[in-house]
Amino acid sequence: MSVFRLTVFIVSLLCCGQLSARTLEQLDYYSEEFFPYNYLEDGKAVGFSVELLALIFAQLESPAPKVKIVPWTRGYATLQHQAFTVLFSTIKTQPRIDKFEWACPINISRGKLYGLTDSELEITSLKDAENLKIAIMKGQAIDGFLTRSDFTAELIPVKSVEQAFKLLALRRVDLIALTEQSLEGHQSSFKPLYTLFENDYCFAFNRSISQQQLTRFQHALAQVRESEAFQQLYQKYFY
Repeated sequence: MSVFRLTVFIVSLLCCGQLSARTLEQLDYYSEEFFPYNYLEDGKAVGFSVELLALIFAQLESPAPKVKIVPWTRGYATLQHQAFTVLFSTIKTQPRIDKFEWACPINISRGKLYGLTDSELEITSLKDAENLKIAIMKGQAIDGFLTRSDFTAELIPVKSVEQAFKLLALRRVDLIALTEQSLEGHQSSFKPLYTLFENDYCFAFNRSISQQQLTRFQHALAQVRESEAFQQLYQKYFY
């Protein structure tokens, strides 16, 4: 073997060793503005999922990692293409399962079609909504769910939950497609008309993570969810 090939071989081994040796404490943690799960307050990442992550690291007897709040599309692209990254709270959907490694659950996500409280629409299947206009958040799990189905309704892309609310209030759309948690604080203005899916909110890991470290994280999450501290945290945000 030539000196050059030997050098490349050794460097490759070292790189592979570094990849497999990266621990949970050395990963980069990303999240988005999604109240009450993860959001910025006075320039600091806070929320149910952020505090849950801190409890997990307390269980691991390690300092809580720094969480970077970024737009969802940026965080999702980073998770796909950058090793040693984690994104939460990420809905575990069928098209995403094989793309990442998962630690679940943070909580349960329910995707629904909502109308105004005075809506007289009756929807018992997606076919009942095919001739309607529906506001939808681009890049979110519901977007993927509807665009990958044989659903032929007119989907109106919006950039924020508030924009979806406004379009529905002005009756420029017939429905909005959102996760149950997106209506936090606004439930009295809208009513659910149809449930699209029920999935877990999870911590999604780039597949560069080792199974040993993933198991370590999942075990700590399971222990935390059985603790009194978790019950207190849940009551703080959801009761």
